[in-house]
Amino acid sequence: MLNKDLVKIRFKRTVKTYDAAAVIQKEMAHRLVDCTLSNCGKNFGKIFEFGAGTGFLSKNILKEINFDEYYANDIVEESEYCIKNIIQDAKFIPGDIEKIELPEKFDLIISNAVMQWIDNADELLLKIRNNLNDDGYFVFTTFGEQNFRQIKETAGVSLEYLKTETLKEKCISSFDIVYFEENIQTLCFDTPLDVLKHIKYSGTNGIKTLNWTVSKLRKFEEYYRKSYSVGDKVMLTYNPVYVILKAA
Repeated sequence: MLNKDLVKIRFKRTVKTYDAAAVIQKEMAHRLVDCTLSNCGKNFGKIFEFGAGTGFLSKNILKEINFDEYYANDIVEESEYCIKNIIQDAKFIPGDIEKIELPEKFDLIISNAVMQWIDNADELLLKIRNNLNDDGYFVFTTFGEQNFRQIKETAGVSLEYLKTETLKEKCISSFDIVYFEENIQTLCFDTPLDVLKHIKYSGTNGIKTLNWTVSKLRKFEEYYRKSYSVGDKVMLTYNPVYVILKAA
């Protein structure tokens, strides 16, 4: 089970660095809204966004989608200021999405790069289904099992990313799958240390604390450069997954 307190601490520390570091998550937010427009339309009454963070997704929604009421959530309370700076009349609900009560039923529930942090996906999917209006949509991104594979192989730490078929099976139990896509994206860095800094500044190191010693760090650098270099750069893999579900 994830240490949600650690996750919260790590993301809280990155409020000022997340926007610059989380380049893949920013692209995902933009594409997720495009997928929503193509498959669900652009007009919704009530929207609920969970894991809103610094507002990547909120900005895209405000620009492209029409809505009457906007609710947002994040485990980091300071996210409220980011979201209300984008959507002034947004209603903010702080806390862990797995624990909070949702006050309304919604026409669209949406989330970017959050589902990989969920302890019990089955329970959350059922909760979301129960808080959607008839014919409502749940639209989200997450990451597949190839995500950060270099870190898992080198440092031995990783989130438990769901296999594609497993995620589909969980979704089908409560929804009709309207759209499902995954892809691989690769970022290039000058050094293995730059990879670690990227992960730190984007807040995605909320799995556990690694006690780096000089010798451990040297071994990490040597193995990473030997195994994942292309030319004078080193690689880091992202495995974005895009899902659109409709209330069955």
